[in-house]
Amino acid sequence: MSLFRILILGLASILVIYIMLPILGIISRIDTLDFASLLSSQTTTAMLLSLGAATASTVICIVFGLPLAYLIARSKSKAAQLLRVATTIPLAVPPLISGALLVNIYGENSPLGMVAEHAGLRLTQSTIGIVIAQVYVISPFVVLTASAGIEKVDINYEYTSRILGRGAAMTFLTVTIPLAAKEILAGISLAWIRAIGEFGANVMVAYNPKTISIQLWEYNALGGLKLVMPGVLIVLIFSFASLAFWLWIMNLRRRTNTTLISTTEQYHDHN
Repeated sequence: MSLFRILILGLASILVIYIMLPILGIISRIDTLDFASLLSSQTTTAMLLSLGAATASTVICIVFGLPLAYLIARSKSKAAQLLRVATTIPLAVPPLISGALLVNIYGENSPLGMVAEHAGLRLTQSTIGIVIAQVYVISPFVVLTASAGIEKVDINYEYTSRILGRGAAMTFLTVTIPLAAKEILAGISLAWIRAIGEFGANVMVAYNPKTISIQLWEYNALGGLKLVMPGVLIVLIFSFASLAFWLWIMNLRRRTNTTLISTTEQYHDHN
């Protein structure tokens, strides 16, 4: 084995160990954890709220983010590059700062906040506020990964679909999206997990009702790691379940892509 390969393996192993050590640490302490805190109404409510809000936020990002990703991927204009930069902004801004920016726009004393309040809606310190904060923070995960996947899709497959009689919308849904599914689903999975654990923007926009991250932060202030770690373990379980689901979808996607590409090749051979 060459010195270079030994160096690469050594450096890579150090990072893997660094990543896995905290996970192994909590597993080794399972028998000492106080799981009674998981049965409290506060923890259950916070976890259900986090799951519901994260799902709603992710769905919103899918509905609005995939069209934006398609525009970025298929347009060669400078405007598309500006859109890409604009989409990246939430990644560059610290979550607490993002929360402050959102409160400035949607807070009770802002024009939008006052209009919403007059209509009977509260955009901050509410479930709506949680979704607003999460959508802002997680949208780049969906848009940027989806645009990267769509860019890899050979546009000739889309042309072939249009020639076969499918409209632009059906081509987008049945050809482009399936062929870019790997990147899209990766982004969706990351966005969903990121939304569940979001703290910085949430604590600024909607401290109440409490999501699981805010609830665990309060537990840490009251009782330290003894109260926090059981909740952390539950969040990790959802994270790993999401990863397992993504891997399962990837296997289905490989079979779907093989069928689609085979059909396209048969069309070209016939002509």
